[in-house]
Amino acid sequence: MLNAKLNETSPRRIWATLDPFLESGAVWGRKVANEQFLAALLDRDPFAEYHFFLATPREIQATRQLFQQRFPRLSAAKRLGFFLRQELPSTLRSTAYHCFHLSDCINHPPALARLRNACSERPFPITSVTHSLSYPGYPARFLDHLHPGSTPRDCIVATSTAGKNAVESYFDHLRKCFNLDTDIFPQPTTAVIPLGMDAPPRQDQADLREQGRSELGVRPGIRVLLVLGRVSPHAKMDLLPLLRAWQRLCGPNRPRAVLVVAGWVETTDDFPGTFVALARNVGLDCRLVPRPDEERKQRLFAAADIFLSLADNPQETFGLTLLEAGLAGLPTIAADYSGYRDIIQHERTGLLVPTCGPPDSKDIDMLAGLIPDYEVQFLLAQQTAVQVPELTAALRRLLDTPSLCASLGAHARKRVQTFFSWSRVIEQYLTLWENLWERPQAHDTDESTTPRDIPRPLELPFSKIFAGFPNTTSTSQARLVRTRAGGHVTAKREFPVIYAGLEHLVTPELIKPILHFTRTPIPLERLVHKVNLLHLTSGREAILFCIHWAVKHDLLEIVHEQASIVPESSA
Repeated sequence: MLNAKLNETSPRRIWATLDPFLESGAVWGRKVANEQFLAALLDRDPFAEYHFFLATPREIQATRQLFQQRFPRLSAAKRLGFFLRQELPSTLRSTAYHCFHLSDCINHPPALARLRNACSERPFPITSVTHSLSYPGYPARFLDHLHPGSTPRDCIVATSTAGKNAVESYFDHLRKCFNLDTDIFPQPTTAVIPLGMDAPPRQDQADLREQGRSELGVRPGIRVLLVLGRVSPHAKMDLLPLLRAWQRLCGPNRPRAVLVVAGWVETTDDFPGTFVALARNVGLDCRLVPRPDEERKQRLFAAADIFLSLADNPQETFGLTLLEAGLAGLPTIAADYSGYRDIIQHERTGLLVPTCGPPDSKDIDMLAGLIPDYEVQFLLAQQTAVQVPELTAALRRLLDTPSLCASLGAHARKRVQTFFSWSRVIEQYLTLWENLWERPQAHDTDESTTPRDIPRPLELPFSKIFAGFPNTTSTSQARLVRTRAGGHVTAKREFPVIYAGLEHLVTPELIKPILHFTRTPIPLERLVHKVNLLHLTSGREAILFCIHWAVKHDLLEIVHEQASIVPESSA
């Protein structure tokens, strides 16, 4: 353990998570948000230690190596701790955490809350973040949040107002469908904290612009329209309405412009090439830049005059590229959709184009469990219209009025620097974590009713569900005695084989007293009690696991009625 048991007044605050936040491979979308959040948190460095509870030893090894490269100061100071998730019960009993923060609200918050309630002396805040919210399997994930162990200190952080409304709509929908009482099945609180973006290192913008336009082969006097994101109508946005808007800008006075479409492109997807051909068919010169790295992205932003993002897909809840465009001083034409309206101030930092969606999606709703998720998103997006007449008008205004572009771009840069810097975002989280501590430990304001051992409804009770699989189960009065092999282990003449993955459960510190107390037959419950007096932080379940493991490996045996006990020395 990195630290000894901390009392409630300890000034050593520890931040923890179940996620690495840093992931290898291409960094786009969710990965960008997670990596930049962690970097900003560790740069601010408000905590004494940072603990990461990860799924496998391999993930721990890979993550530790990444952190040693990215955060050498904290690594050298041994302020980063990496643990297996199986160590959570014992660690929560021995360590006072300030908060746990999870990189996604979907997977683990309810299970962590259940474990916290059972093991931690005081319920610490658990916060988690929204990303995409529209996958068909998510109702079950949000249903898991509705359980008696949810406390007012648990909070789902939405990155946009639209995302917060969607989360609360999930809970309202589930309560109505299952007739769930708010007192019996409380829910976590919700808050809005945006994602952030910091300006890249200062470079000569004139040189960057010249390099970027040279790479694109753009001549002087030609305006550059930039789209950046996943190039897919299934996963991000449909760009065909943009071509329709360009067709409306017909006539001899049509502005001279080049459309640059950059972003993630699947190698097997033929849509990007088809789109380039369609753009040229309507008289719009189009350049495709697949998978640009960070340096190329900055040159593209510098080369551009107008940024476009016409999101129509319910996967989109925020819009990091709008922050990047703002920092580059670009005016943005964006769909008035989801989190975009939290970022763009219409007529001040950009222009929002009205969007329209259907009032009913019943047929798609019913299909959702029968077709791939991406097809569901695609069908919904194809009914969401970014209105072409208004898009045409926005394009004409910005293409015809460079002074308006300059004004919108200047205000966009200032807005992002003021409200969306990572330092400001981290301060909002620090305030949230402090404020959550001020809330009661349970939804019932009587502190004595803090839920301790209340299962989640979606928690699978394996021993009950599968009780009929073994032909018998141990009872509290079952008597156990050490075997000959157990005596040899005690005397260190033999050493048990402990499989990888069990080291945290089957420990010498537990095996030794278990074998010591079973020199003569002893009831199971009494054995657990005696071992627990020596190892209070291990917990009953860990002791029981070790006892049953010892029976499995013939270090202990169950004494059946009428059976005679063979002394170890003569067995």
